[in-house]
Amino acid sequence: MTFTYSSTDLSTVLAKVRLEVGDTDSAAPLFTDEELQRWITARADNVLLAAADACDSLARKFARRFDFKSDNQAFSRSQMSKQYAALARDLRDRASGVSSVATTRVDGFSQDITTEDVLSVSQNPRGRYRRLDDAPF
Repeated sequence: MTFTYSSTDLSTVLAKVRLEVGDTDSAAPLFTDEELQRWITARADNVLLAAADACDSLARKFARRFDFKSDNQAFSRSQMSKQYAALARDLRDRASGVSSVATTRVDGFSQDITTEDVLSVSQNPRGRYRRLDDAPF
């Protein structure tokens, strides 16, 4: 049962998985090296997918925690489960190439390009394949 992590050496897959999960505090480790190595091996050294599996495990682990109030203080311990589940989804999205970056369309359905620009041969190289009787006007 070992824990290894160094913020100055992130060359190993294990260190990268720990960084993605947020398991970087040796005083309060979330996983042992052996536990993380199981997911790393199962995911063929894919850092993001191994980290997503580890986050799923943490979400299940922390799902047993409950919220309570005591002495005018509220403790929302169940939020940890929700946050790790969300992190697992985010890591899987990143692994599959899904991004939330806004894109600009450059076809006839763009909101920032007028219809006249699309129908114009000089603006749209596909316009030369259109016949005049194909024009929508």
